[in-house]
Amino acid sequence: MNDPETGLAHASAMRQFTRFAEVAGIDLRQVCPSELFAYVEQAHSVEWLPASVQVDVLQVAAIASDRADLGVAFSMWCNVRGFGPVSQLWDHCSTLDEATRLTRRYMHLESAAMRSSTDITGHEAAFRHVLMVPARYGGSQFLQATLTLQVRIARMMLGEEWMPIRLELDHPAPPCDRYLQAAFRCPIEFDSDRCALVFRKSDLHRASSRGNPNMRQFLEQQLAQAESEWPGDLVQQVRYFIASNLIERRANLPHVASLAGLSTQSLQRRLAERGTTFAMILEQVRKQTADEYFRTARRPNLTELSHRLGYTDASAASRFLRQHMATGARALMAQTRTTRTPVRDTLNV
Repeated sequence: MNDPETGLAHASAMRQFTRFAEVAGIDLRQVCPSELFAYVEQAHSVEWLPASVQVDVLQVAAIASDRADLGVAFSMWCNVRGFGPVSQLWDHCSTLDEATRLTRRYMHLESAAMRSSTDITGHEAAFRHVLMVPARYGGSQFLQATLTLQVRIARMMLGEEWMPIRLELDHPAPPCDRYLQAAFRCPIEFDSDRCALVFRKSDLHRASSRGNPNMRQFLEQQLAQAESEWPGDLVQQVRYFIASNLIERRANLPHVASLAGLSTQSLQRRLAERGTTFAMILEQVRKQTADEYFRTARRPNLTELSHRLGYTDASAASRFLRQHMATGARALMAQTRTTRTPVRDTLNV
């Protein structure tokens, strides 16, 4: 069901959600399919789980409890510092920009379930979150949860009074959005083309009173050590680094090699020893990204797909589909409409 090759996630998030479900009166054993609940039980004794488990358990629990705000409620309840090693950084970064850059660099030590980018338009900045793993029941609850966590981090650094300009969500409005309004304290745009938290660009570089450069540097060293012990072989690591840098168009050989702590020549040599190349892995990641996009997007379009694949225009995405997937956007949309899991639409989220 959940293939570890799609990426791993630190089990601390699942442990926190299990405690939250008990408080909320949700019986995960009853609501989760047996193969999914097996992973919930494993979270108490292992450090890593398939990343898609986080997404599926949260969505299934939301559907079963008829709680369109469950992901938000969990992130408002949870211990922000209780996830994985990266969560210790947020207390000590000097600016939001620094915190988000470091989070993106080390996100694979927390979860491969999503990737983020910072989009700048005029005087606005936006933290955009994109799901990176297959989601059998939908991924809206997970993305709402991560955006809520983003708000809590911003308020931890800039003060509880901090407010974004708006929240954009790519799904229909639930019957009641009162809890979301209370958590985000800003206008919410549903049926958007992205899941993003929009705020003033100047907030990126506002100094945090909690900044501690010495402690941040120490924690970075610890993260670098943890990265050297990160599970998974080199091919899996390269796959993750490519996926997490596509949106920012930095999924190139020199940048990925630097993230892996290797020279470009060493990375190419080690990949060749494993029977693959950087270009082959890049193509595989783009295929997976395109397939997941057409399976989950409510209103797929080539402009958005181009952004996710790391291209600058829609024509490049169209060429990729024809050259590497032997199909076109319309055919993929028609095909994926017939293969969507029906339970995904059970909850209007």
